[in-house]
Amino acid sequence: MSAITGTVGRGGANRPNDVKTIQTLLNQNIAKLVPFLPVTVSGTCDPQTILMIEEFQRRVLQTQTPDGRVDPGGRTLKALGGGGGPTPSTSGEPILEGNTLPAPAAKVLKEILKAAGLSRAKVTSVSRTPAEQARVMYENCVSKGVQFNKNMYAAAGDKVVDVYAANKDKPRDTVIALMLAKILEVGPTKVSKHISDTHYTFDVAPSSIPSDKQAAFLAAIKAHKAVSNVIPPPTDPAFHIEIPKNSPNL
Repeated sequence: MSAITGTVGRGGANRPNDVKTIQTLLNQNIAKLVPFLPVTVSGTCDPQTILMIEEFQRRVLQTQTPDGRVDPGGRTLKALGGGGGPTPSTSGEPILEGNTLPAPAAKVLKEILKAAGLSRAKVTSVSRTPAEQARVMYENCVSKGVQFNKNMYAAAGDKVVDVYAANKDKPRDTVIALMLAKILEVGPTKVSKHISDTHYTFDVAPSSIPSDKQAAFLAAIKAHKAVSNVIPPPTDPAFHIEIPKNSPNL
């Protein structure tokens, strides 16, 4: 695991080499932070670096009030460094890597993996609330600009980006609230498939499923009674899975 000599982030010592280490680790964990984009490895602890630390703490460590700081030997650093990878399973349970799934969705995915004879899979994207989507889109607009973000989204998402462009000089919370209002107006699922209050929606990386097992994996997904929809590659870049939160089969 990479080491740092002092704290990095909000209120930290922010020594350039330490900051570069954390920026590099954040980028190595970028699959857990989709749709955030990689931070520039500059050695300067800029606002985007702090936001990425907070987002990592919020998603991966399940911290309700992230402090945006990485301490030497601390929990955030250990999670970023990976400690050599996921802890091997001692119970025969499949290992889920990448983004953390809610318990019901994780249970279903593990059942699917068992049925397909697989021991692990990597989750690359999970469900987001409309409010989370607005916040993420705002941060990406700030860090990468309007046009870059328009290239990422279809027409509905472009309308949300346009709200940022028209109001970017206003306070952060005000702009996010306006972007959220636009998401709700145009339809959350039109902006992103991962916005849903009624479904657990997540993607599994095809690269984490051996090629000779992908047919069995897809068959197991389709056979699981809790799954309402699956979009496999190449229609979707990943195995896109949707599970109703009110399913009696959870």
